[in-house]
Amino acid sequence: MNKCRAKIRYWWRRRYLSLNFKLIVAVLVAAVFAVGGFLASSVLEDFVAEKYYLSDKARAEAVGNRYRELKAFVKRNHVRATDTRALQKWLAGKSYTQLLVWDNNKDVFSGGWIVDSSDTRGAQDGSLTVQKNRARTTESDTMKHLSPEDFKEDVYNRYVTFADGTYYTYINVNGEKRWYYIMDIVAILIAAVLFLMTILIYNSRVLERVSDLSDAVRKISEGDLNRRIVPGHRDEIGELAASVDVMRTAILEKMGNEKAAWDANTQLITSMSHDIRTPLTSLIGYLDIIESGKFESREELDRYIGSCREKAFQLKDLSDRLFRYFLVFGKQEQEIRLERMDAGILFQQLLVEHVAETIGCGFNVNLQYNVPEGFLVDVDISSMRRLFDNLFSNIMKYADHSFSVEIKADLILDRIKLVLQNHIHEEAKKVESSKIGVRTCKRLCEDMNGAFHAMEEEKIYTTEILFPVVEMNVTEDALDRQLFGTAEASPGQERPVSDPEEPASEPKRSESEPEKTPSGADDTNGICNRAGRMDNAYDDQPGYADSADNEGGCNDDLQGHTEN
Repeated sequence: MNKCRAKIRYWWRRRYLSLNFKLIVAVLVAAVFAVGGFLASSVLEDFVAEKYYLSDKARAEAVGNRYRELKAFVKRNHVRATDTRALQKWLAGKSYTQLLVWDNNKDVFSGGWIVDSSDTRGAQDGSLTVQKNRARTTESDTMKHLSPEDFKEDVYNRYVTFADGTYYTYINVNGEKRWYYIMDIVAILIAAVLFLMTILIYNSRVLERVSDLSDAVRKISEGDLNRRIVPGHRDEIGELAASVDVMRTAILEKMGNEKAAWDANTQLITSMSHDIRTPLTSLIGYLDIIESGKFESREELDRYIGSCREKAFQLKDLSDRLFRYFLVFGKQEQEIRLERMDAGILFQQLLVEHVAETIGCGFNVNLQYNVPEGFLVDVDISSMRRLFDNLFSNIMKYADHSFSVEIKADLILDRIKLVLQNHIHEEAKKVESSKIGVRTCKRLCEDMNGAFHAMEEEKIYTTEILFPVVEMNVTEDALDRQLFGTAEASPGQERPVSDPEEPASEPKRSESEPEKTPSGADDTNGICNRAGRMDNAYDDQPGYADSADNEGGCNDDLQGHTEN
């Protein structure tokens, strides 16, 4: 029984049942209870009537009492059988009592409770016996007043002596009729109460669920977002509760993201404050020396002025990086205009341009390019230039010149995969990172539906970029010729490009850009000082930040630790 009940409860909870269906079921159950209550009342009604009203003993006692009362009334008041008024007065105080008086010639008196012949409840023995007696006596000799041989006495039929003589008399007491009347009302009331109670119980359950949901929403509005809302039954209220719980989870997730962003911004501001304070302190120190004249020669003065210029450019570079960070993350929706471009042509142009510049800074570059033409990607040109500027600027600033820079571009299934790998020079490991560049590059890739990953392993920093191919506009033959043809320079052939016949020309410097410091700065310094030309995002190649000790280097976030 318990297993069956558990199965029904499980089915009731798991199956979707609308509130309308449940209400119909509740009404049907209430009707069953009402009918059951009515039938139970009827059974009780009949049981009590049979025991206290319809049994032979009960009827004999009730009719005997009426006969004794009638005889006493007749004797006391000298009532004649024809005195209709007196007999009616006596019957007025005797509820559910029928009285008949007659002789061989006629009916002398008839009054009191008249039994409905259609009502089958109760005993009919008395009415049957009086009908037989009346039939026999009316057929007797009318010259006689009474015919004892034709009249059969029993409980209901007796002789009664009135003031004017003895007459046949019939008395019947139907006291059960009152009981039936009372119990009919009680049965209807019981059925109505059971019906209403069942509906009220169902409504109370529904209202309780609505009240619980309302309390949960109120507590969530007060800030208690950890309170889980259980849907319970699968109906409209359950769906509403599930939707509210989804909203609560979304609010928690949004608050978590906001907190993470707030913590990241706080950490960024703290790190940037330190990074700005360090070159600013050195700049103030150099200016104090110059102002106080504490230098011994013109060469020493020029060196101090060069250091001041370098620190000023470091401050400018930090402010540019901070501006770019908030330009990317400060808006909810970035204005990205995606264009469908041929990946084989686009990435080749971007790589060739930046590889040439990297070679011009004294690096050896091994490029493997295996991206055929005809595979289209959705990109924003401006964002792509910023992304590649950041990546190669980072390489030129923080890569170790004694190792080659490895660059691979491949078509893997339905994605274009770019991998840039370089060794990190030792000084890059000594400085903390402000974690701006990786976030910026990652955000740029994600805005173009791509993916960005950066990692470090055994002093080798690897950057991996993935872009999905959205359309293929090339035939199989053309693809085979591009991938397996015998062209002069196979795209997949590894070729060192560290010694090109014509090195990449140095980008033209704008008139407003200051010249390099004469303090023996190398090529790396030169590239890094072009703050107005390149985005220095990739700055959180971990473990590198601006520092006063990094004079002559690129004071951007250096490679060294991957961002979690």
